[in-house]
Amino acid sequence: MSRVIDLARLGSGEQADLAAAVAAAALVCFPTDTVYGIGGVVAPATAAAIARAKGRRADKPLQVVYPTLDLLLGAVALSPAVAAAARRLLPGPFTLLVPYPDGTEFPPPGAVAWPAGEDDRARGGVDAPVTVPTLGVRVPDWPSAARALAGLPFPLLGSSANLSGGDDPCELSGVAPGVSAACDLLLDAGPTGGVSSTVLDLSGLQAGRGFRLLRAGAVGAAEIAAMLASEEGPAAL
Repeated sequence: MSRVIDLARLGSGEQADLAAAVAAAALVCFPTDTVYGIGGVVAPATAAAIARAKGRRADKPLQVVYPTLDLLLGAVALSPAVAAAARRLLPGPFTLLVPYPDGTEFPPPGAVAWPAGEDDRARGGVDAPVTVPTLGVRVPDWPSAARALAGLPFPLLGSSANLSGGDDPCELSGVAPGVSAACDLLLDAGPTGGVSSTVLDLSGLQAGRGFRLLRAGAVGAAEIAAMLASEEGPAAL
């Protein structure tokens, strides 16, 4: 039977116990600022468990959810332009596709294709699209009831807590029974924002290609452009 932890009732002295429970679980259902997700420690066994629970293709890329921006920036080598963009957007309701970091062993990369630019044609003499391996990363703006998750000392491999192709749940009670039954740990923080994360491709920033909006979410393209161009951020693009 799945263990349920009410994050809103978690005491300050129970943070280490929460981290231990998450680390020991084969599959966890957890809240974010957008919808509920499922996942666990970043490992092949977790990826396989996600695919089984959701009825999802095993080769479909997964995202890595970092508890804090500092943990993301300390773990993933980002170019200055991509790091600056991450600082402006995160924590927040975004999934960012960043260039796949050298030395990363898991999860496997996804891939995006960019039209060939002048530099690419000059190097290769072809107009074929340029394929860039990517990693999807998130740093949620944790709801107050889920603030304890910001204290985890490790990231989570994750996907939305739905059956493949189904609606994304914004409450633990809305998670499909088959998905929740596959989780040995359920983390409850009440309702979340309810709109899936905005997916942004930042893999072209370093090459001067800008960003691409791949999936609309709670934040629109014009607002994203303003956030990235803001002079109030800690770093310039």
